[in-house]
Amino acid sequence: MISEKKKVLIITPRFPFFEKGACEQDRVAGIKIFLEKGFEVVVICKALENEIALATEFEKKFGIKIIPVTYKFSKNIKRFLNPLYWDGAAYEYFDKEIQKIVEQELDYFKPDFVYFDYTFLWPLYNLVKKKRLPIATRSINFEPLHFLEEDGYSVKSLLMFLPKLLSEFISLRRSDIFFSISPKEQKIYGRLGKKVINLPLRSLSKFLDWRYNLAEARSRLNVFFAGSTYNVKHNKRALELILRKIAPAAEREYPDRFFFHIIGSKFPDDLKKYLDGKNIKYHGFVPNEELDDFYNNMDIALIPSLAGAGMQQKVFEPLARGIPTITSARGLAGYQFEDGEQVLLAKNDDYLSELIKLRDIGLRGRLSKKSKELSRKIFSKEVFNKLADF
Repeated sequence: MISEKKKVLIITPRFPFFEKGACEQDRVAGIKIFLEKGFEVVVICKALENEIALATEFEKKFGIKIIPVTYKFSKNIKRFLNPLYWDGAAYEYFDKEIQKIVEQELDYFKPDFVYFDYTFLWPLYNLVKKKRLPIATRSINFEPLHFLEEDGYSVKSLLMFLPKLLSEFISLRRSDIFFSISPKEQKIYGRLGKKVINLPLRSLSKFLDWRYNLAEARSRLNVFFAGSTYNVKHNKRALELILRKIAPAAEREYPDRFFFHIIGSKFPDDLKKYLDGKNIKYHGFVPNEELDDFYNNMDIALIPSLAGAGMQQKVFEPLARGIPTITSARGLAGYQFEDGEQVLLAKNDDYLSELIKLRDIGLRGRLSKKSKELSRKIFSKEVFNKLADF
């Protein structure tokens, strides 16, 4: 009997199935959406040796076929002779092995369309176009902007800007369906001349049923910052702001009223001197299965957003959970959370003033309720299913 299921070939960069970081969680959530909609799914992804060994285990868990391709780290100087090769992330996908595997799977699996996670996978598009199949592409961020925001207008970031812009332009033009990750970037892609659908982080829907614990009798409020890894420059900058300025000022001006909790991996050695134990604690990396318990004891999310493109889960996960959140306007990336309604926005990096406001339990309760309500409207699984309805 011939299956009537629609088929989608998903090509995604790094092996996502451990779901450690925001991008991995988002990509796995995308796979699950296709499965829930009745698609037959095959996934091709780059992988390290230990990940390849575990592919069969995840195939059974998700009920899909996974084809891992070994990472190759090339320093071929000849690639600088061709502008199409200048984007190092894209250059990986000119690799003959992955090109051959994609071509074979197009012939064998015969998908109805091919879904690409991230714009730098465009070197594989020609193989799909030869089969006259539709291409859907999801952008994780507008890469040229990301480099400028991370490094400023440095020589390095300016050198990366043009190759990254070329990758974005090619991917946008050659995709039949194109998804941005934020309203801010939807407008940027729109100015490049194509209609774009906005698709938020798909993993956010799983946080909507979690309930915020509105503690009434706590004299000292627990405040947290969640950076995925402090190897990322904008995470380190936000951490440094909290450790050097916000936490000391809070203890100096409002002693014993706030305790700051830091989670995330690879804490910078040069910042460890600020962990004095008085009102700051570093918990290290907290596994996904332990996060609910961690957040059950938290009162406030303090998430300075100083740089970085895309949609930062550390800002939106607390909002989806209904945890009263303080961030900056840029961190909202164009999503319509309003200052004083669903979120508190620090002006001129004055985060302490917003913290003081949240000593009011009534305000914490209202922010929690309203951020949850808005999150349900824009991050629910039903919304994602409609956006991904091919």
